[in-house]
Amino acid sequence: MNFLIIAILSAILQIFAPWWVIAIVPFVIVIARPSSGAFWSGFGGIAVPWLLYGYYQHFISDGALTDRVAKIFMLPNGILLLLVTALVGGLVGGFSGLAGYWVRQIFRRNPAPVPGAVS
Repeated sequence: MNFLIIAILSAILQIFAPWWVIAIVPFVIVIARPSSGAFWSGFGGIAVPWLLYGYYQHFISDGALTDRVAKIFMLPNGILLLLVTALVGGLVGGFSGLAGYWVRQIFRRNPAPVPGAVS
């Protein structure tokens, strides 16, 4: 469920806000609605909309835009550029969701033990 909330909210907010709103949305959503898969819900919630929107831009420009930008980054084609872009956006969202999970753990009454920690 967090995946869908992150995906929809980040897609809407990116219209009005700067790109780095993708780091704020998963952080806030995971703090408000905890889940065990915080990294993956943040990763997918950002990577999927970026990939879909990038593919839409690739489709309507018949690949001209993405292929030109891919040449700037010395990539062979625009589809690889879309995958790299989704990976980078997903990593930002994933680590942001993970940070939100960890902040929530700090303020829990009985925090979960850290694996490998000496008590």
